[in-house]
Amino acid sequence: MNENTWQCFAVVDGEQREIEADSLRLVLGDGSVVEIEFDGLSQRLHLQTPSPFDEPPARLLLRPTSANGVEIEVECEDEGSDESDGQLALEVQYMVRPEGTPDEQQIRRWAEAALDFGQDAEVTVRVVDAEEGRQLNRDYRGKDYATNVLSFALNEGEPLPGLEDRLFGDLVLCAEVVAREAAEQGKSLEAHWAHLVVHGMLHLQGYDHLEDDEAETMESLETLILQGLGYPDPYADEHSPGLE
Repeated sequence: MNENTWQCFAVVDGEQREIEADSLRLVLGDGSVVEIEFDGLSQRLHLQTPSPFDEPPARLLLRPTSANGVEIEVECEDEGSDESDGQLALEVQYMVRPEGTPDEQQIRRWAEAALDFGQDAEVTVRVVDAEEGRQLNRDYRGKDYATNVLSFALNEGEPLPGLEDRLFGDLVLCAEVVAREAAEQGKSLEAHWAHLVVHGMLHLQGYDHLEDDEAETMESLETLILQGLGYPDPYADEHSPGLE
């Protein structure tokens, strides 16, 4: 599957089948045709038909929401509109920065891709060494080893008065563990960093993988998001070990 191809589900002869598609053709009631092209990098559908009115064209915004769910919203360009897709206030802290560590722009791109549509968030991403990673994992989870990513939802899923629509949280990533896992799993270092940022962001938003159905939903969503970003399915060969 290339970066501009989406996994879709179609009902054929009463059976649901998984297909790959890079475009969609809609024939409207008046006979006009709308051609929609999938853009995997931006997770948008672009209308390819000209508007008959002297108005800016509309866009269909496509974003995966669950294992088999997709959210579609019609957006019209309006220079006077203050509406946004949600704002991410991101702070990146580098306690260590070995070769191959992503920069803030990369981390922002991955975090925004994993953020629910329209969600405002304040997130700190902290890149640490194995010693700090082990200490945090031991102090907060009772596990005496450094893990790849730790997610801390600051309000523990409960809305804060006056800030009900805003997400607050911290992600802690251990650079040494990320690099070791990427080498062991035969993945590119960048793709593994992207996966762990997406994985951590989903944890902040309440996703988990303790039960089989939860794991299936979360892993499917991770795969959709990462493929939309241009990275391969992180679970293509086998389940990645150590994702907590």
